[in-house]
Amino acid sequence: MSKLTFAKYEMPSAALGKLNPLPDLRSVGDQHASIAIDEKTITPEEARYMGWGQVKSILPYLLQDGYDRKKKQRSWDAAVLENDFIRATFLPELGGRLWSLIDKTTGRELLHRNPVFQPCNLALRNAWVSGGVEWNIGIIGHTPFTVDRVFVEELELEDGTPVLRMYEYERVRRLIFRVEAMLPKDSRYLFVRVRIDNASDRDTAVYWWSNIAVDEREDVRVLVSADRAYWWGYSKMMRKVPIPYMTIREDRMNGGVKQSETLHWDISRPTQLPHSMDFFFDLPPGQRRWIAAVDGDGYGLVQTSTDHLIGRKLFVWGMGTGGRNWQAFLAKPGCAYLEIQAGLARTQLEHLPMKGGAVLSWMEAYGPIAAEAAIVHGDDWHQAVGALERELEQACPRIKVEEMHQRVQQELDGRRGEIRKIGSGWAFVQKELLGDRFRDGGLCFPESSLGQRELPWIHLIREGALPCPEILEEPGSYQVGEEWEQVLARSIENGHSSHWYGYYQYGVMLAYAERLKDAEAAFDKSIQCAVNPWALRCKAVLREVAGDMEGAADLYIQAVNMLPERSIVKEAFQILNKIGKSREVVRLYDNLPEDVRAFGRIKLLLIEGLLGAGDIERAEKMLNDNIEVADVREGETKLTDLWFRMTAMKQARQMGVELDDALLEQVKKECKPPVHLDFRMR
Repeated sequence: MSKLTFAKYEMPSAALGKLNPLPDLRSVGDQHASIAIDEKTITPEEARYMGWGQVKSILPYLLQDGYDRKKKQRSWDAAVLENDFIRATFLPELGGRLWSLIDKTTGRELLHRNPVFQPCNLALRNAWVSGGVEWNIGIIGHTPFTVDRVFVEELELEDGTPVLRMYEYERVRRLIFRVEAMLPKDSRYLFVRVRIDNASDRDTAVYWWSNIAVDEREDVRVLVSADRAYWWGYSKMMRKVPIPYMTIREDRMNGGVKQSETLHWDISRPTQLPHSMDFFFDLPPGQRRWIAAVDGDGYGLVQTSTDHLIGRKLFVWGMGTGGRNWQAFLAKPGCAYLEIQAGLARTQLEHLPMKGGAVLSWMEAYGPIAAEAAIVHGDDWHQAVGALERELEQACPRIKVEEMHQRVQQELDGRRGEIRKIGSGWAFVQKELLGDRFRDGGLCFPESSLGQRELPWIHLIREGALPCPEILEEPGSYQVGEEWEQVLARSIENGHSSHWYGYYQYGVMLAYAERLKDAEAAFDKSIQCAVNPWALRCKAVLREVAGDMEGAADLYIQAVNMLPERSIVKEAFQILNKIGKSREVVRLYDNLPEDVRAFGRIKLLLIEGLLGAGDIERAEKMLNDNIEVADVREGETKLTDLWFRMTAMKQARQMGVELDDALLEQVKKECKPPVHLDFRMR
């Protein structure tokens, strides 16, 4: 028998905190934003969409950077699909993530199930959690819904098989995605149908990866039916390499001297890899799409799909100090994982074009796999892959996955189920704005989904006026795009929204559209209506972009003095440190409210200011006082950089000399930073 139940899932959880109220007016700074292509190994056709379709902002979304690392027991909404063979647990409040997949015949967990909820700074909206299967839609990075809720419906196939449908509206690309999970009564595999609708009549770019976390152990081997892979790491160079056995020469700087090192890796055995990297497998045309991770007994998880999901990937954190720290930082010590992934494109550095009103659909399957250990762990790669593929074909035939896809399309498309959980109200708002031009894919986005963040925009549409809050009240949300510009411009022209908030929101829209002079003029009008910290900060960003660093700093100081809000303070300190106004950072910090001073990132920026001001003793005390920066960014080296600088400054003082680059490089070569500060990926 197969059943769907709704329950609670408990785990120690950090607080997500409040949203960052500031609109993202800068480039997000994603590690994937700068892509170099090795033209010797990658053809122009293969590179066609690498780097294409990127965006400079996550607007209209707000950043989720208010989390901490203090965990308390919390109950999460859960949806559980179960039959005699498999139990699958989904968490709708975490983007519908498949959190657990248990093979009931063995009692074993097939995924990496994170024992805690701990957001970390790895996604485009900042907050991200590891573990399970993440449904990753939107833009390069991680889904906007990774720690956000989605709609949930309960429905059935015609034979009574329960179906869990989860869906939402993605606001950057204006796409609607749905994930429909089902577990037929006699199935040893969980089936997951994904459908993406372009809700707009305009062409857009689409991006999808199913990110599957499995436990990392020395006996785990990753198998996929490919002989070559696109290799990308923190060198930011994409090249194609033979797999699984690689011999490479790496150049690195050691004490200012360039050195070459020959490295031998079996990339199918992830614990052999020294640092973080990605391998995107080049599967031959016509080859069945699958990827698996098996243990020393030849048992593990396999993911397969219909052919539309062409990409497969391996991600590892690597065995260096930084990679190990990140594993513990995301969960707790001893909870290492790796990711096997499946995507729409060859690599994860690509978006693909999607026509207005177009629909994409495919079927995935997840379940246990077992093959003779001596073969799948043998040195003959083709023999190992072939053995596992034969077992997969027996356990879950390729034709069965295709037939399941066709069946779901015929039986579920156009049908609505019973809503069990409500997502955001943004789809309703967009439909209210566009009317019949909004393509909802036949899904239900009820008015009851509207919350406080959506209501002002509904009021603008229906009443022609954007409500005006108090100047120190945090802006709750933003809208961008040509249609919203027109609506708000008309409201301002008619005098209904010609107040500080109307001009402020209009300035954000214009800045997003890269009309920077017009945007600054709108922020000036906002300030003229009522001096407010939000427009001051946005004008500061535009001044910084224009190269007027002093003007930007002055505006930031005004904003901080008016409202010492954490997000504004952080940005102010960043630019003040950048232009050498370190003493101003220290002065402002000492007058901040206690809760703002306690924030880890603010402390880190103070340490930078203290070193700039020459106060080595106070900086050292703070660095050694178990400083915890919850929002350390993937690839960020700020903590170790400051420790090296502090150490070099101490040595320079002892020697009675000025700090120079040579001494700093010597310290980096000879001194080892404390482990708790080391998040370097190489």
